[in-house]
Amino acid sequence: MTIKIGRSKELPSQEQILKVEVELGVKLPIEYLQFLTQGNGGVPETNIFKVSTNNDSGISEFISLDRIVYEAGLIKDQIGKDFVPVAHAEGGNYLCLAVTGLSTGSVYFLDHEIPGEDGLIKLASSLKEFLEVVQPFDRKQIKLKPGQVKKAWIDPSLLKN
Repeated sequence: MTIKIGRSKELPSQEQILKVEVELGVKLPIEYLQFLTQGNGGVPETNIFKVSTNNDSGISEFISLDRIVYEAGLIKDQIGKDFVPVAHAEGGNYLCLAVTGLSTGSVYFLDHEIPGEDGLIKLASSLKEFLEVVQPFDRKQIKLKPGQVKKAWIDPSLLKN
């Protein structure tokens, strides 16, 4: 893993894991369970990963086990129970793990603005593979060319002291 993750919760017990699996009606992938034993949720350092050729995102928070059932309930109408949300991505999106079928353990980006499973974009075949491509993000790396920014709008409420 190339990013650091802070502020994790107490590590989950086997009983807590079983309870979540029963509530979700699925078996969580072994690789994800191993990830939970290293840190149960948490906020990573500022990061970036590729969603597609023209789209990047970042992980804002890994979801702790005690919130997985709740978060899954929020998106079940969009993706059913074949996927479990494991992290919040920027812009109100999720990172999900496939928990059934041949793609079990694969990581998907869930774009909440695209209805149904069309909003799922496969990022990696495993959590380990995905975490290897997530990179720390430094704003100093952004180089704008002259004239690249044509216009900017600032919400006036942000200017109030």
